[in-house]
Amino acid sequence: MKRFRVEIMRDEPQTLTLLFTSIQEQDLGKYRCTALYANSQKLETDFTLRAYVPITFEDAPINQYAVKGQDYKVKCRVQADPEPQVDWKKDHRVLNNSDHFVMDKDGVVIRGVTEADEGVYTCRVRVTSMGTVEERHIQVEVHELPVLTSEPEVLEGVEAESITFSCTASGKPAPEYEWVNHRKQDLRVLERHTVDKYKGTLQIDGIKREDAGVYTCTAKNTAGYVTMKSTLNVITKPVIEEFKNITTQVNGNAILQCRASGDPAPSIRFHKDSNREPFSAQGPQHDSRIVVEQRTQGRETTATIRISDVLRTDDGLYNCIASNQRTKTELLGHITVEYPPTFANTPMKEAWSWNGHPANVTCLAEGIPNATISWFIEGSPERPVDGNMANIKQIGLQSLSSLEVQPIDRSLYGFYKCVATNKLGTAEHRVQLKEAREPGPVLEAILTTKTATTITYKIVGPVNDGGLPVKSFVAQYREDRASWDEHKLKSWPVDQQLFTIENLEPQRTYFVRFAAENEVGLGVWSKERPEITPRRSAPESPTIQNEVNGVAITAYPDKFELIWRVPPDNGEKITAFEISYVPVRNLTVDKGNQAEYQWDPVGPKTVEQKALGEPRHTLRNLAPGTYYRVEIVAENSIGKSAPASIIIKTAAVPGGSHSGYDLIKGETPGVDNLPMMIVILVAAVFVILFLVDISCYRINQTGIIWMVSNRMCNKKKSRESLVKPNDGTIQEKRPLNDGSVDPAEKEYEEIGPKTNGNGTNGNGNTPSHIAYTHHPHPKDSEV
Repeated sequence: MKRFRVEIMRDEPQTLTLLFTSIQEQDLGKYRCTALYANSQKLETDFTLRAYVPITFEDAPINQYAVKGQDYKVKCRVQADPEPQVDWKKDHRVLNNSDHFVMDKDGVVIRGVTEADEGVYTCRVRVTSMGTVEERHIQVEVHELPVLTSEPEVLEGVEAESITFSCTASGKPAPEYEWVNHRKQDLRVLERHTVDKYKGTLQIDGIKREDAGVYTCTAKNTAGYVTMKSTLNVITKPVIEEFKNITTQVNGNAILQCRASGDPAPSIRFHKDSNREPFSAQGPQHDSRIVVEQRTQGRETTATIRISDVLRTDDGLYNCIASNQRTKTELLGHITVEYPPTFANTPMKEAWSWNGHPANVTCLAEGIPNATISWFIEGSPERPVDGNMANIKQIGLQSLSSLEVQPIDRSLYGFYKCVATNKLGTAEHRVQLKEAREPGPVLEAILTTKTATTITYKIVGPVNDGGLPVKSFVAQYREDRASWDEHKLKSWPVDQQLFTIENLEPQRTYFVRFAAENEVGLGVWSKERPEITPRRSAPESPTIQNEVNGVAITAYPDKFELIWRVPPDNGEKITAFEISYVPVRNLTVDKGNQAEYQWDPVGPKTVEQKALGEPRHTLRNLAPGTYYRVEIVAENSIGKSAPASIIIKTAAVPGGSHSGYDLIKGETPGVDNLPMMIVILVAAVFVILFLVDISCYRINQTGIIWMVSNRMCNKKKSRESLVKPNDGTIQEKRPLNDGSVDPAEKEYEEIGPKTNGNGTNGNGNTPSHIAYTHHPHPKDSEV
C-alpha cells in the first residue's frame, strides 16, 4: 500500500486525523476542520501548525588555529528556531566584550592574538522557550609565522663534487622547507638535488658550471611562510692542458712548460718528484740554474721552468701542480738528460777461474741513450771478441754485458776490455781474469781450552787465500799409535770464533794438523802438533745462555727460566745438574782508590736437582722485585764442576710493596733493623704472657704472680709464728719425738739435692735443680 507524506485518516466513524509523516516548510500554517452535525448544523474548528528548529552547529570546528599577532575569529555559527542566545567561556571563565575580545553573532574576535589566547573556548547556545542548551568546546591553538634562524650563504662549490646548503627557521608548528633555483624549478624533483623538507638542507651532487646562481629556500607552516636566498659560485677544477716531456744533453739547457685552465685561473708550481719542496726563489730547492716563470690570461695560466747548465741529476720526473682556491690538479712530466757512457758504477775489477771452470766477466755501462758494448782481449795484438770463439761467449750488447770465459788454457787469463759507445761518446773498462788457487797454510792454531774429551782452538787464517775467500777450516787428527790413513776430520765454517775437536778419549796423545779451504780446494796442511788430553775429571763448568746485561731481568714476579749449554763431561757422563739460588743485595766496597761491587746473601739458599735432559730449568716461588744469585753445577761420577752464576731480578708486583732489596740504597728493608724488630717482638710476647698470667691469678688462683704473692704471704706468717704474742720473743721450733720438726711448723720441704754455700752439692758439682714444695700453714686452710 502506497503511503503519502500527508494523509487524512479516519480512526473512528466520527473522527478524522491529519497525519504529516515529514513536515516541510510549506506545511506550516493554519488548518480548518469542518463537520456536519445531524445533517443540518455545520461545525468547524481551526488549527495552526508550527515547526521548531533544534540547535544546530553549522560552522564551529572543534580545532581552530590563530596566528600570533593577527586578529582571529573563533567561529561558532549556529541555527535554531526560536532564535538562540549565545555566550562564551575560555578555560571555564566567562568572556565579555572588551578591547581584546569582541563578541559577534557567529563567533568571538580576538584582537592581536598572543600565546596566552591559546586554550579551550566554550560556545554555549540556549533556546529559553524550548528549554534547550548545547555547548561546543573549541580548542584554539596559537601558531607562529616562521622566523629564519640561519643567515643567507654564499658557497663555493667545486665542479664534480658535492655541496650542501642549510636553511633553518623557527615557528609553530615546525615549518617545512622547499628549495627552488634561479630558474624557479622545484628542486625536489630534479636529479642530483636532494631536499630534506624537515631539516631544510639542499644537497647538490656532481656540481656543474650551470648550477651557479641564486637558490631560494621557503620555510612555511599553517601560519605562513618566509624565504631566504643563498648563492652558489662554482669553482672549475683546473685542467692541465699541456705538459710535455723533453730531452736535453748534459751542460745544455732545458725548458719545461705547463699550461692549465680553470675558473678562477689557477696558479702553478713545480717540484721534482724526488723532493716535495717546490722550486722557488727561496727554500731548499733554490738553485741559481733554475728559473720559474708564470703568466695568466683569462682562465688560463702558463708556467715555465728553465734549467741552464743541465746536470745528470736534473734527469727525472717533474710535477706540475695547478691549483685554484680549494682544488688542484697534478701531472707528471719528464726531463731526459742525455750523457756519454760511463762505467762509474761497474763493480767488477777482477774475475776468477780455476781448472777450466767457466767465469763471468761483466761490465755495466750507464749512458743515455743506451750504449752499445763490445769486448776486446788485451795483448799483442789486441783481439776483438766475436761469436767464432769457442771458449768465449758474449751475453748482452747494451748497458749490461758479460763474457762467459772457459779458460781451458792459460792464454785466456788476462785483461778483457769493455768498450761502450753512444752518440755522445765512448768509455772503456778493464776486467782481469785471474787463476785462483788453493789457500796457503793456516798461520796459527792457538790452544784455548783442553778437557779430557775436547780440545778448543782459535785459528788464524792463511796470509794467501788463493784469490778466493776461505770458506772453512779443517782439522785432521789421529792417535799416536795410528797412521794418518786412520785419521779423523773435523770442519768448521770460517766465521766461527772457536773451533773444538770433540769425542776424544781421556789421557790419550793425539796429533793434530790444520788446513784452510776455498772454492778451489783444500790448502796445504800445517805441521802436526801433539796434544795430550787430561785424565777423567769432574765436568767443565756449564755456560749460561740467558741474555744478561749486568743483571738478567725476568718479566715474571715469581719465576725465572735458566738456560745453559751442556759442558764437556771430561770422560765421565754428566748425571745431573745442581741449581741453587739465594736472595742477594749489592754492596759497594772501597778498595783503595777503586770502588768494587759485590753481592751478599740476605736469605737462605735453595738447592734443586735437574736430571740430564733439556738444558733449561724454571725456578719458582721467587719473591717479587728481588735480586737472586743463581748458580748451576754439572755433576758426574767423579765430582762437580766449578759453578756458573748469574744475577737475576724478578719483576715487581704492580701496586704491591717495594722489592725485597733496594739496589740503589744497597739495603734490604727490615734486615738492618732486625735487632729492633726482635726487641719489639720479645716485648709483645712478654705483654701477652703478663696478661695471661693476670687472668690465671684472678680466675684460677694459679700462675707466677699467684705463686710469688703466696710465698711472700707465707714468709710473713712464718715469722709471726716465731714471735711470742706478749713479749715479742722468737719461738723455737718444737722437735717431735723422732727429732723432726712439726709439719705444721715446717713451711717448705727440700725435694732436691742440697748445696753448700758456694752453690755446689757435697760432691762439688752444681746441682741440676733445687726445688721446694710448699706445705700450707694450718691457718692458710682456715682463710
